[in-house]
This record gives sequence, structure tokens and C-alpha cells, in this order.
Amino acid sequence: MIKIVPIFFFVLLIACNTSNLTFDIQNLNGNEIAVLGHRGMGKNHKYPGNTFESIFTALNLGANGSEMDVQVTKDSVLVIYHNKDLSSLTDCEGRVKDFNWSELDGCIYTTKDGCCYPVITVDELFSRIPEVQHYYFSFDCKLNYGDEDTSAYLLKFVYAVNKVIDDHNMHNKVMIETGNRQLHQQLKADEVQVLQFITGTGITDGIRIARELDLYGIGIGSSITRKDIELAHSNDLRVMTWIPKSKWANVKVIRKNPDFIQTAKLDHMVQLLSKSRPVI
Repeated sequence: MIKIVPIFFFVLLIACNTSNLTFDIQNLNGNEIAVLGHRGMGKNHKYPGNTFESIFTALNLGANGSEMDVQVTKDSVLVIYHNKDLSSLTDCEGRVKDFNWSELDGCIYTTKDGCCYPVITVDELFSRIPEVQHYYFSFDCKLNYGDEDTSAYLLKFVYAVNKVIDDHNMHNKVMIETGNRQLHQQLKADEVQVLQFITGTGITDGIRIARELDLYGIGIGSSITRKDIELAHSNDLRVMTWIPKSKWANVKVIRKNPDFIQTAKLDHMVQLLSKSRPVI
């Protein structure tokens, strides 16, 4: 036991000292990894995730973009919000899909510090970011059907995505994360210029579905292996991973050579990859 303890602390010290590491990145993104903040600065930051404040802070730290959760209103407006009901995170109640945006404008996140962070639309976010076309944004599509006809709902969702992309010239700068095949097919049918990622599958099914639907890539948790990522790359599919929550988890996922990483430890990830930033 006397010999094991010093070895344990030596390994721990190496694991914690990640500042001087270098990486030999090999992927389909020009051998560079694009870094995305998860909901901006992550779940436990002082700013609530999915707010302008959180996402803009992430971009200012050097992220290549941000993941965010999107839902569609009754009048076809894309709102940035994660949960099924507004009451769980804000001072409003009900589902985004059941309201026009004018009825939701003014909903405020409930926070411990009592500050006023509003729920916003994708249109507002893009309008407030200088040179927004320089960044990637990944839409984690929160499909909240309710009693509405599924086909009509998905048509509305696709219309809203297409409109905000056209309005802000964000063609092929927006990524779509969903496991819903019908939504992927509708995006293809309407020729919406987005980068589509299949999610919610293992690597084998993900590759099969992505090839069948002619998608851009696979979205999967950072527990994916390097070998699995190589398999996806051999099928000409990009890989987006999420969400390393520690410095050492950041290091481990970089070494697997994905094309995009969503991280909750954004400042550290940007520091690790600062010498090899993607050209966007």
C-alpha cells in the first residue's frame, strides 16, 4: 500500500496537468476540431444555458459556435429552450408549441441571483451576434408534438429552420441534431441547407441511417471510441460528440479525433486546441 499511494498521486498529477499537451488530430474537418459550447457556457454556469448571455460569452471565449435547444411556436418561430414545459425553468407556464411568440416574449428564467435572463428566439440571437456567419450553431431539436398532426408539426418546424437560415445567411452553418428520420427527410425534401446529424443511435445503426438518408454525420456521446469514429470517417461521415465535463474528459475526447465537440468545460477546451483552430 505504501508504494501504491505515491503512484496514484503521480498519475493524478499528470491527469490534472493538461496545459502543455499536443494532439495529432486526424478527421474530416481539415484535421481540426470545431469547439461548441453546450447551451453556451454549460448547465452550471452563472448564466442559464440557452440564453443570449451564455451563448455570447462562449463565443467571446473563442468557441467556434454553440449548441442550443430549439422548439417551434404555434406561429412558426424558433425559440431557444430545452425543457418540455416553461414552468420548470421560467416564470411562464405551458409548452412552447401552444403559444404564439408574442405571448412568450417576456418569459424570464428563474435564477438564484434574481437577474433577468429572457427566453429568446433564434432570430434574435443571430441578429445580436456580430458576423454571425463566422460561427456554427447546432440545433438540438426538441420536438413537442402534443395533439397536433405530426406531419403538419414537422413541416412547421422545417419552415421555421429554413426561414431563420435564409434571413441570416446561415446556410451550412447550422447543424441539426435529431433522431427523427421524418424530420431529416423533410429537411432533405425542402432542400434546407443545413448539416444533418443523426442522434440517439449506436454507431452501427447511426452509420446505416446516415448513409440511407444521405446525412452529414452522427451525433453521439463522448463515450464513443476512437475506433468507432474511424469507422464513421471511413464512411465519409462527420462525428459530433458531447459533453465532456472535466479537463481530463476534454483531453480524452480530443484524442478520439471527432470533427465537432460540444463541451461544458469550454475555456479549457479552447485552450487545448488554440494552436489548431478550424478555419470557418
